[in-house]
Amino acid sequence: MRRLLLPAMVLVLVTASLVACSSAKSGTSAKAGAPPDTAPCSGPAGVGGPVPASLAPGDLVASTELNQPAYTKTAGYPTGARVWRILYVSSGLGETDLHLVCGLVVAPTGGPKVTGGTGRMFAWAHGTIGLGQQCQPSSNPASFWSPMPDGIGAIAWGTKGLLNRHEGRASDGLLQYAIDQGRVVTATDYQPPDTYIAGRIAAANVLDANRAGAQLTAKTWPSDAPARYQLVVAGHSQGGHSVMFTGQLAESYLAATRPSRPTAAFDLVGLAAEAPASNFVADPARQPGLSFGDGLADSEMHQTVKPLLLDLPALTVQIGPVLFSLIFGSWDQLSKRAPAPGAALPGAPPTGPLDLSGFATTEGIVTIGQMQSLCLDQAKQVKAATANYRDAASNAMLVPNIWNLPAKYSAGDYFKGGLDRVCATTSDANAVAWCDWVRWNTPGPLGVNPYPKAPTVGGQLVPVLIAQGQQDNIVNCLAPSGLAAGEPVGAAFCSSRTLYDALSNDAYCRPGTTPAGYLQMDQYRKITFESPAQHTTIPGQIAAKSQGKDANGLTFRGSRLQQFVDGAYARSLPSGCSIAVANAPK
Repeated sequence: MRRLLLPAMVLVLVTASLVACSSAKSGTSAKAGAPPDTAPCSGPAGVGGPVPASLAPGDLVASTELNQPAYTKTAGYPTGARVWRILYVSSGLGETDLHLVCGLVVAPTGGPKVTGGTGRMFAWAHGTIGLGQQCQPSSNPASFWSPMPDGIGAIAWGTKGLLNRHEGRASDGLLQYAIDQGRVVTATDYQPPDTYIAGRIAAANVLDANRAGAQLTAKTWPSDAPARYQLVVAGHSQGGHSVMFTGQLAESYLAATRPSRPTAAFDLVGLAAEAPASNFVADPARQPGLSFGDGLADSEMHQTVKPLLLDLPALTVQIGPVLFSLIFGSWDQLSKRAPAPGAALPGAPPTGPLDLSGFATTEGIVTIGQMQSLCLDQAKQVKAATANYRDAASNAMLVPNIWNLPAKYSAGDYFKGGLDRVCATTSDANAVAWCDWVRWNTPGPLGVNPYPKAPTVGGQLVPVLIAQGQQDNIVNCLAPSGLAAGEPVGAAFCSSRTLYDALSNDAYCRPGTTPAGYLQMDQYRKITFESPAQHTTIPGQIAAKSQGKDANGLTFRGSRLQQFVDGAYARSLPSGCSIAVANAPK
């Protein structure tokens, strides 16, 4: 990505995710300087084109090896590896609703390491970067191996040029570690351009990228490719949301859909969700201790993200309107395509087409339309589309009962939205339909959909790691004043904590029963110049051996994420539920 001036850099830092995941990064951008050739994903036979006859979900359509200097000479390109851009078949609203999706596959130059006929695959689900194909990792591959949180290269967090910057070497990062261990790594783009925060579709895209990756390795190393893979899936923010749905749907989806070609089998063994988008609406009737307004949507609706705590309108970002534009615009379009009758895993609730005009204002509909075509590295355009909502009295994105403007208000004041209360009490048919979509796409036991509510394979719960910072004002996890240094943030202040609590109470560690699976939540507290504990810093912090500036600590080997991933592959993680502040004083 081009190096940005401070206002634009800050915008990218804070807007890449709900559910977002972007910061200043080196390399090339999908908008400027990227190699123009994005074969096989571009053109009439690429993404958006017709699915070739006889192909099925998980089938590899075409691949292009990225071995040109334009890629291999970019910082962080993995050593001892081969990298491909792939075009593959996946499904959308039902098993027969087929689409072409793009992604990336990275494998060791000698092929995957195989032990007893089994290999290991690591899937990365990216955070929010925009909806169009031009925004996606395969269109800008260097963003995939760039420093965290943008990619999974060097361990990094903080802002370049400032005292809180931590950055290690790509040779010590997650991607290089995976290659050194003989693992295959995949990364889906997701299906563009209207499937944002659509859990079933994201899960299908992740799972089918792995099937296509397995077909590619079998084609490349026909004598040595594994017959099955152990699979760990990890992702940040939007990607964390995708991770949870992947876990919930993996067994059902892999059974309900079959590639047309021989494909290795998969055993899902671990899920790592970093600041996952979850608990979109709080329901006090189902969630004791929570109140209306504690849901993620209401918490971020009027959130002004302020760089370095400076409340300067020229620099601040209204994160709610950025993310709501992507969600509501996607769902509005997606709702107009009904799932195929009889779908085993329907991708949407049976509401019929949604009415955007009954949910968003005229001004809001314009903003939603503007955001659909933007990548989040188009900082000036993104800010211009959403800046007016800093004055929530003069500019309302959503209808009054959801916008929830207080009687006493000054421009820039923070207040919570009213979606929680509306979804709990409304009888308006259009609002009910929108709330059905919100609940349908909520991961875990709190979701209202026909999918399994916890990730299981063969009747066994899949190990889960949830990670989040205690200063996350994007996917809402903010430590209240007076919280002790070693005390985790509770559910009323942390959306991911509600996910952890629901999984623990409903599946992994039901009260009065023996723990049935491994569930871990790591929170990170803020430490000046060491641990920002913010939304975009968590991928780096959870993947670092230590949090200080010592370069020896900025390595994946020895990190809490590495311990979880390797324990998941080894099937050595014990049953039990734990929640801790990972960087609490010893």
